[in-house]
Amino acid sequence: MSKKFEISNLKSQIALLFIIMLTACNPEAKWDTNDVTITITPTTVSAGYIECSFTTNKEAYYLVACEPVREDWHDPMDPKYQKQFMMLALDSANTEYIVWRSDLLKQGEFTIAPFASHCLQYGNIDHFFTNLTPGHDYWIYAFVVDPDKLKPEGKLFIKKLTTSTESKVDVHFDYRIRGYWDYIYPLNPDGKINNHFPYLAATRDSASLALLGQTLEEYFTDVFLTMSKSDLKENIHYGVSVVYNDGYSSEEAFEEGHTYYTAIVSFDGFIGNNVIYRFVWTGEEMEAYFTEKNSFVKE
Repeated sequence: MSKKFEISNLKSQIALLFIIMLTACNPEAKWDTNDVTITITPTTVSAGYIECSFTTNKEAYYLVACEPVREDWHDPMDPKYQKQFMMLALDSANTEYIVWRSDLLKQGEFTIAPFASHCLQYGNIDHFFTNLTPGHDYWIYAFVVDPDKLKPEGKLFIKKLTTSTESKVDVHFDYRIRGYWDYIYPLNPDGKINNHFPYLAATRDSASLALLGQTLEEYFTDVFLTMSKSDLKENIHYGVSVVYNDGYSSEEAFEEGHTYYTAIVSFDGFIGNNVIYRFVWTGEEMEAYFTEKNSFVKE
């Protein structure tokens, strides 16, 4: 993959993120709550994740979520219980927001996104629901929210979907080191980037691993199990992952002469397709490209 493609791809991702942030955080954004229709279109239903597109006929703030189907709940697809279901969903989102905001305040942060920017969607979007159980029924739903009054408006738009029993997506992971930067490329069998497949990754210094008394497989299995149970969405990657390993924007700060291991696993209902790359970091001029053919460990 050429340097020109990498820079272009990274610039495109940054530009898209910037546009999304401007829209989500814009206090002057227009919105409506009357007669809004939200269309939910599933684009991928796999073993451990569902991808859907959400489109609206008017500009509106709305909540999207995914819940496992439960027999001990009233069926939210029944119009009699939809208002109650929306209130419960909004209360749950608001509770999570308050905890998130409180944690930031305790850390000394004072510029914090409001509920609408942090929890609600605006305009047409694609959305992933991950860490799902294979072969399980889920409700995917959306409804309009008045961001000023924090109350649901209109009707509940909902679909019932069933995840597949096993992952049928064929993805492998190539890896590049370029100075302090590292890149993970999730590739289809034809060598094209798969931007829609969730995966987990971690890089560790061999010096710290030597003190733990575990094999590499045991250590990274524990790391990924912990990640998979976490609510932190930033643990999950899609498309090309790009990290600057300076110890501030990354867990590790690359040091010359140190040996590192980078482990990558797919996260589609199961933690699998494991690959571990080993490299000695030789400094800012280092250039290296790894494929599964020259990986250190693969299961």
